[in-house]
Amino acid sequence: MVTAIFALSTSSVILSACATMSPAIGSGDLNKLKSAYIMAVADAETAEPSEISTNLVPIVETNKNLVWRGEPGKRELLVVTWTSWNGYDVLVGKKMVLTREIWVTTVPELKEFSRENRLGRLAPEALTLRLEGLMGLPPNNGKDRFVEIWVSPEDLFRPSPDPEVTDMEAELDFPGPKRLVTISKKHILWFNDLRSKSYGEGGYPWTRLGYTYDWGSKEGEVGLSEFVIMEGAEVTINSVTKTSDYCK
Repeated sequence: MVTAIFALSTSSVILSACATMSPAIGSGDLNKLKSAYIMAVADAETAEPSEISTNLVPIVETNKNLVWRGEPGKRELLVVTWTSWNGYDVLVGKKMVLTREIWVTTVPELKEFSRENRLGRLAPEALTLRLEGLMGLPPNNGKDRFVEIWVSPEDLFRPSPDPEVTDMEAELDFPGPKRLVTISKKHILWFNDLRSKSYGEGGYPWTRLGYTYDWGSKEGEVGLSEFVIMEGAEVTINSVTKTSDYCK
């Protein structure tokens, strides 16, 4: 864990932007942000027992903090993804079959974080920067809209060795034979392939522990609970909202 090494300098850039509400991030600040991000990627490559969170969002119908619709046993869950793709704009209210996987968080976790941390008061550039940190994304990655999606819980998995979505923590390793959990070969191949590509140049600080790596916080690296919608899932696009409006 190297959070203590870089979080303070990164946060100072973010907080100074917040204070003025009109950030003008210079090349020196951008270099600091890029360095902080690179260090986060390197840190995330090694997951440690102390980094396991026991407060992940559990996707169960009894979780009243989530947003559901439909009949019991056939209910759909509302999730959200941050993107720059404008193709969702004409699909609001429509069903679609995904041709690739989508990484998401559950509604309303991000909105609650925004309210608690008063992100709605930030200028657009500062808001985007804070969200990039929160979600473990590189600075200036270009995402500009949030897309809410209705999805069946059966089409979701955690991007961790233990893909279950119903509990509140993820394991460091694939469950052993004594666990009453069967991990598919497809998931193992997916996980190992992504792990082999995630931590080099142009990589991401993928925690593999079910939460985003918040490299923009001085409070620690645990961000939001993250999930993946499987390729081939049928989903319904609920809404498309620009970043500043979504985080009011």
